[in-house]
Amino acid sequence: MILAGVDEAGYGPLLGPLVVGCCAFDVQGEIPAEALPCLWKRLRRACGKKRDKKNIRLHINDSKIVYSPALGLKELEKSVLALCATLFGWSDALPEFLGKVCPHVLPELNEYPWYAPSAEERFPMDVDPALVRMAANLLQAEMDRTATRLVHYAVQVLPERRLNRLFDTTRNKSSVLFSIAAIHLDHLLRNFGQQNLTIFCDRQGGREHYGHLLRLMLEEWSLQVIEEVDDHSEYRLLRGGHAVRLLFREKAEVQCLPVAAASMLCKYTREALMCRFNAYWKALLPELEPTAGYYNDALRFLRDIESMRRELGIGDAQLIRAR
Repeated sequence: MILAGVDEAGYGPLLGPLVVGCCAFDVQGEIPAEALPCLWKRLRRACGKKRDKKNIRLHINDSKIVYSPALGLKELEKSVLALCATLFGWSDALPEFLGKVCPHVLPELNEYPWYAPSAEERFPMDVDPALVRMAANLLQAEMDRTATRLVHYAVQVLPERRLNRLFDTTRNKSSVLFSIAAIHLDHLLRNFGQQNLTIFCDRQGGREHYGHLLRLMLEEWSLQVIEEVDDHSEYRLLRGGHAVRLLFREKAEVQCLPVAAASMLCKYTREALMCRFNAYWKALLPELEPTAGYYNDALRFLRDIESMRRELGIGDAQLIRAR
């Protein structure tokens, strides 16, 4: 079967991009009908939900658990880059990494001076590359042992101007989020829809019912509504004798490893771009304190850069998210 997860990072901030990610594993072997294999148990020698005190196994969980400003970037970076290495091979620079997980956005990033690399940019940003390579080798060996394979790991990145255009068009923030998640759903259905596919998604912007949107966006598939209740919704998509199971649940990142891995890739990609964002403004205003882009601190940051951005002619629509 193919077990896939979809999640996001950057839904709430006022500054920086929205990132929506997807992760999919091919899981071989006998799996009972309607059962969801626990990849934490299956790959237990190489990864776990908790931080490994010996720093050997990968920490894979909700990105909010793996990363915080107090904890630093190392755990998040090591896990994301090790996962990527098993699928894409090693990346020697951030542009190469972005070219593998989100190639669509590279030309668009060139339109924003704050997403250009600085002369001091390092990659990896915080972790020893040797540790990543060791972790990737261990993970690959464990996937080989358990007949498990990472087959898809990607993000959709929406910089500020494009995000604002979508907000203007839809007037609904959660609809924008779902429309981007639907890009991943479409990819999964086109590439894995005939391979006993199960897609596990975190709740999209707090939405509880998805049937109407799924019918609009996935017209080639018949839709069965299995259940729609407060904390989860489940659907079955049917076409040509094949069925796809689609689940939306609260706190999906701690229930399904591919959702956690998608969450971590989103967070890491956004953090890498915010590092560039802060480096750009810091070069112009050396005393400036960096920001993660969340509302209250973003307002402080905008006050601090107000004169400079007006001098540079940077308008609100290019820099500040409307919703």
